[in-house]
Amino acid sequence: MTPLRIALLAAVLLLGGCAAERLHDEGLVLIDEGRVQEGVAKLQEAVKLAPDNLRFRADLLTRREQAVNRLLGIANAARTAGRLDQAEAAYRAVLSIDEHNPRATARLEALQRDRRHAALLKDAQALMKKAEVETATARLRAVLAENPKQAEARALLREIDEQRVRDALAAPALKSRQAKPVTLEFRDASLKMVFDALSRVSGINFVLDKDVRGDTKTTIYARQVSLEDAIDLVLLPNQLEKKILSENSMLIYPSTPQKLRDYQDLIMKSFYLENADVKQTLNMIKTMLKTRDVFIDEKINLLVMRDTPEVIRLAEKLVAAQDLAEAEVMLEVEVIEIARNRLMELGVKWPDQFTFGILDVTGDPFVIGDLRGLNRDRITMNSPSVSINLKKTDGDTNLLASPRIRVRNREKARILIGDRVPVISSQVTPSTGTPVVTEVVQYLDVGLKLEVEPNVHLDDQVGIKVSLEVSTLGEQTKTGTGTVAYRIGTRTASTVLRMEDGETQVLMGLIRDDDRKSAAKIPGLGDLPVLGRLFGSQLDDNQKTEIVLSITPRLVRNVRRVDAQTAEFFTGTEATMRSQPFYVRPAAGAGEKVSLTGAVDKVGLAAAQPPGPAPASPPAAPPDAGVRSLNLSWQGPAGAKVGEQFTVTLRAKADEPIANLGLQLGFDATALEVVQVVEGGFIKATSGSTAFSHSIDPAAGTIAVRVVARPGGEQISSEGELLSVTFKALKAVPQAQVRVLNVSPTGAGSQAVNVPQTAPHQLALLP
Repeated sequence: MTPLRIALLAAVLLLGGCAAERLHDEGLVLIDEGRVQEGVAKLQEAVKLAPDNLRFRADLLTRREQAVNRLLGIANAARTAGRLDQAEAAYRAVLSIDEHNPRATARLEALQRDRRHAALLKDAQALMKKAEVETATARLRAVLAENPKQAEARALLREIDEQRVRDALAAPALKSRQAKPVTLEFRDASLKMVFDALSRVSGINFVLDKDVRGDTKTTIYARQVSLEDAIDLVLLPNQLEKKILSENSMLIYPSTPQKLRDYQDLIMKSFYLENADVKQTLNMIKTMLKTRDVFIDEKINLLVMRDTPEVIRLAEKLVAAQDLAEAEVMLEVEVIEIARNRLMELGVKWPDQFTFGILDVTGDPFVIGDLRGLNRDRITMNSPSVSINLKKTDGDTNLLASPRIRVRNREKARILIGDRVPVISSQVTPSTGTPVVTEVVQYLDVGLKLEVEPNVHLDDQVGIKVSLEVSTLGEQTKTGTGTVAYRIGTRTASTVLRMEDGETQVLMGLIRDDDRKSAAKIPGLGDLPVLGRLFGSQLDDNQKTEIVLSITPRLVRNVRRVDAQTAEFFTGTEATMRSQPFYVRPAAGAGEKVSLTGAVDKVGLAAAQPPGPAPASPPAAPPDAGVRSLNLSWQGPAGAKVGEQFTVTLRAKADEPIANLGLQLGFDATALEVVQVVEGGFIKATSGSTAFSHSIDPAAGTIAVRVVARPGGEQISSEGELLSVTFKALKAVPQAQVRVLNVSPTGAGSQAVNVPQTAPHQLALLP
């Protein structure tokens, strides 16, 4: 190669190197400014111009990887939040930087699947609103087959399954055509004739078990009671039980253990305990409810029981009363050790002994004969020395430990601030040869040891059992076998306190006062007044230490008192478990009179009349007279956030005033909690002549409402707000419902009322 060509090649290489350096620097600046794609492109050009430059290649790989990871994080967050367009843009930005990135390619394919799933979810929600549950379930299962972790599809499918379970567990409600109270007068009547009379009046079909004796005589006198109570009054004294088969059919069977096993329905319930011990809960349920079909899993704190719905409801209340978070307390402890040392050593220390010897110049062993010729030149003596002691030491020491301990109720907490001193002991084992020596090392805790055990009371007071030990390491000693031991100085204090939350208590008085005096004197001369200091030395050593303990409890959490309906509830009799007591409810107004005696072979029905002259017969009313219909509708927000409270209102509109109303509402118990139920203007008479009552079953997710017009009062208003319910959102779900499960109104003169189906109120609970 000619010199000219070599020079040209060198110039080209120099210019290429300068251009690569410039591109590299520009790329780094662009990346720092946030223009990642342009910056990475510059770095790639620099690497092409200078492929052998390892620094350029390292910067390209590092910066590209950082940019890719950042964009992937943004894209994944957007995809999780449902912002699919933003996620797609971020994934494509990754591919513009690294066109073969497998993660971005896979995520783009997943985005197409997410869009298809979103369309299926929208269809499923629309189908659920149309009550096409099976088709909606098929759509949701198609989504979960491709993506089992799709949260919204899982939530909707879980809501459908829960509704199916509630519908399956809901017992049919008995509906009678007889809305008015009845008066029963049966004397020595057979059960068969009594049930026949009740069937004619109410339109209910009674199915008798083969072991129910229809010829059994019964006598009952009851005035103005509801039909349901009348049936119970017949069953209870005759030791009979009932099972509702449908809205107008009822099975009657003997109340014997065998028949109860044959006819009583059993349900399975799983309790996932959060705080209570599953073994103790099992003990409680077996003791209080006498149930036998119970299983526990200690690993996940699960209790599963199988029993009647009544017993399961009682078990739910028992578990709710026990499964409470334990109390916790934060203990702020300060331990101060105050040490003071005063040392003074003053005087002249004279030698306290002289040693004489005999010098043997020959170096031979000393014999008695060597005493001859003994003189002052052969007698040796140690060199005497005199020292003057002028020493004074003052020392003050404060040792402070200030730990903060969080401990559960009735649990011990231990603190050690100090050292673990090894103590070595030797054990010699005889053998035929050399004895075997084994050394064992044990550790002794020396320092500050504190044990506390709190007992949190329901009035927010804290009882604390305190044990304090302060030990110091003394001199070391060794035994003949080689065992190392130490002399330990210790001070301990134990007490039990009861303090208010935030109250500080100081424990003092653990004082150790050592006063030591020692002197080295010349006998006689050292005892002289004043001048004795010249013939002796005296040491005065005074040491004083005090331990101060300060403790302050800060209550973190106390045991939450359960509400009244959980702390005290009805459980039935010794023989039969019931969640509601048997009692006859008062019924307003005149009703039907059903009478039967032992000498009469037919049923007589007559309207009960007030005393005095019989009133004229009223004209016949057309079939559609009275209240024709009662329309219900919901009003409330379309959504709420978790932790917020919101109110939904049930409005009612009737053709004519309503005199009596029973209502049952349903809500999603897993996502909603009832805060309060307030009556509205629809059920409030201006004279206050209506009785409003309600009960809440949080476990079943139901609210039962009852309103009765008292005699002589005004009837319920015909239009307005029926009631309002305030809920608290517990968890995020895409769709929660508040529904009307059952409504049974009556109008003036106990006229029947038609109630069209009420659409549920739906709302979304957001995180």
